[in-house]
Amino acid sequence: LRAFAGGRLSVPEGGAEVLPGLLARALPPGTVRTGVRVTSVSTTSVTTAEHGVLRCRAVLLATDARAAAELLPGLRVPGFHPVTVVHHTTDDPGPALSTGTSLLLDADRGGPVAHTAVISNVDPSRAPAGRTLISSTVLGTPPEDVDAAVRTHLSRLYGTPTNRWETLAVHHTPDAVPATRPAYDPHRPVRLLAGLYVCGDHRDTPTLQGALHSATRATTAILTDLGATSSMHLADPPATMPRAA
Repeated sequence: LRAFAGGRLSVPEGGAEVLPGLLARALPPGTVRTGVRVTSVSTTSVTTAEHGVLRCRAVLLATDARAAAELLPGLRVPGFHPVTVVHHTTDDPGPALSTGTSLLLDADRGGPVAHTAVISNVDPSRAPAGRTLISSTVLGTPPEDVDAAVRTHLSRLYGTPTNRWETLAVHHTPDAVPATRPAYDPHRPVRLLAGLYVCGDHRDTPTLQGALHSATRATTAILTDLGATSSMHLADPPATMPRAA
């Protein structure tokens, strides 16, 4: 929330799933393979279930902590904090939902919702046609009837009845955020061996920014170990890229 308050908020237009596609489009054709299950990694190869062994000069494992530990036995797996996201829609937003692109917080903590937003005000493509989409986040273990509890809380936050809102989806992620218990090292090593690297929010601060920062540290280590001084691919990014909403 500190980062939310101190910086500019954004969401990828069309949903988070568009981000891998944007990254892939900036690389030479055939660079990215999808739907491939990795069974083991080493400093010089990646073994897959579908395509056998792929030889390489270095391996960067960019996964969540549990998946990384399955491929790298002995890698520390932290505890986790759960997160639940509840999506509601309505065809009658009314003036109460005229919050623009603001993120609404409950400073009094009067219910389970940590923050909520009328996300269709930011990215209309995320909402069903003709409807308004409200997305709300619950941190920690959710109440037993999370939808009812969230509706009650949102009614107070937005100052409008929510009983006619439609529940579009409830997404609960038990291992959403790595726990940072004392004494936590926010800069865990990303270079395990020369040729074998790992990154993710479990190697840095448990945030998207931390995951990206660990990736920067890991790629810097790879380039240094390989004696490279700049990007290792020559593809130019597409002239037009979808914007962040």
